[in-house]
Amino acid sequence: MTTAALASILAAFVLSFVVIYQILLAIGLPLGQAAWGGTHHVLPPRLRFASAVSSLLLGLAVWIVLARTGVVKIPWQPSAVRVGTWVIFCFLTLNTVSNLVSKSPIERRVMAPVALVCSICFLVVALSS
Repeated sequence: MTTAALASILAAFVLSFVVIYQILLAIGLPLGQAAWGGTHHVLPPRLRFASAVSSLLLGLAVWIVLARTGVVKIPWQPSAVRVGTWVIFCFLTLNTVSNLVSKSPIERRVMAPVALVCSICFLVVALSS
């Protein structure tokens, strides 16, 4: 198994937990200290909706990173998967920075490293041939 395939599996594994977390936020569980700035224990409706959308987009990211290394097949053109991998890498890099500057200590200490690990994995996958 290649380094890129291992990186894609690690990213998919970690992001799967983030997807579950976003779903839990969307259904109203009191876990908001580590999301959206950490200012709400239970997210208000607009942020719950954002978490629902986020879970869908992150699920798509899981699929894309696994498709990029051939772990799963998708019906899209390979170029779309390559571009998607770079777009998600950029998003995760920005997400890492935003978590590092958050007022929430949980976002800084937990979510920033999670985003960084995923960002690095996406970079490894994006640079692979």
